[in-house]
Amino acid sequence: MKKLVLLTLFFTALHLSVAQAQYLFTAQVDAYKTDNRNPFEFVDKAQLGLEFNYFLYDQLAVTTGVEVWTESIRFVPGMRFYPIDPVFLRFRPLLGKNVDYAFGVGYARKITDNWRLEAMTDYYFEWSNLAVRFGVGYSLY
Repeated sequence: MKKLVLLTLFFTALHLSVAQAQYLFTAQVDAYKTDNRNPFEFVDKAQLGLEFNYFLYDQLAVTTGVEVWTESIRFVPGMRFYPIDPVFLRFRPLLGKNVDYAFGVGYARKITDNWRLEAMTDYYFEWSNLAVRFGVGYSLY
């Protein structure tokens, strides 16, 4: 039994290592967030996200990145899941001065083989806010 488990783990690791690895770099900016009282004063509360995605396989990516807000910077690990390409789901904890968790749904439209445009919405659980984001991504094969 022990040999069967070890053999299964070996072939799973081998499959993951030879699967088509893909890297995706993205940058996003908030277009609107529900806690903005005046949408024309968004500069006082600007948010920018930079993210690196490593695809374990076609539908699942682990991510790491930073969120640059006007008042702080947060480290953001997470994951993306593509149930139906080009739609993705993402879950990210925001680690920094104030911890929060965000769940999002997005759409990624390929422009070329390497470039894509992204639109997404994120819900922040601790602050009960919803953000609409737009971004651009660059993919490496």
